[in-house]
Amino acid sequence: MTSLTNSARTLHKYVQNLRCLPLRQSSSDSSSVKSELKHSSNSSHIRPVFHNRNPRNLEMMTIASKPEGYHLDRTNVQFWHKLVVTPGNGKVTAEVIHNNGTSVVSASTSEFGIKRLLYRYTDVAAYKTVGKVIAQRCIESGINAVYCDIEAEEDTKLALLLEEAMKGGLALEEGEAYKRPFVHSRKIPTKPWDIVS
Repeated sequence: MTSLTNSARTLHKYVQNLRCLPLRQSSSDSSSVKSELKHSSNSSHIRPVFHNRNPRNLEMMTIASKPEGYHLDRTNVQFWHKLVVTPGNGKVTAEVIHNNGTSVVSASTSEFGIKRLLYRYTDVAAYKTVGKVIAQRCIESGINAVYCDIEAEEDTKLALLLEEAMKGGLALEEGEAYKRPFVHSRKIPTKPWDIVS
């Protein structure tokens, strides 16, 4: 019976180490567990393998794959993130949409924090404010570049929104996805994640 409980404790400790969670034991076993923890090293409580679950990190390094879509599709889907500006009735909305169709970041003049700073919700100041806010939210969420297919004429409200977004640090053109070069090619390009001094 004791060998069974010892193996169960060992298995429980192994599972807890894998999950990076603190050990939870009953009060009767707490003294033996505390003595074991004092004698064990801290490295046994750290997960040995790290899995990156942030897809934006791969997109920033241009390693993530871009969907190619089909040539008969109406909309172009060769992007990771796309900036979409929707002027509506009495409001302006800017969204950054992922290529799977979900909205990642959005800013609108109908939000209370933006609305209370504006005199009108569709004038030039509103467009500029939405451009600043969408750029700031994108940078905070880890998106540095977006695909933008908006063709705005000079000195229009839409052009001012895009200009304010660029001033905020948001690039309106995504980089190309990294394609692994042929193994026997003479010139191998530098990888986007290499540090070149």
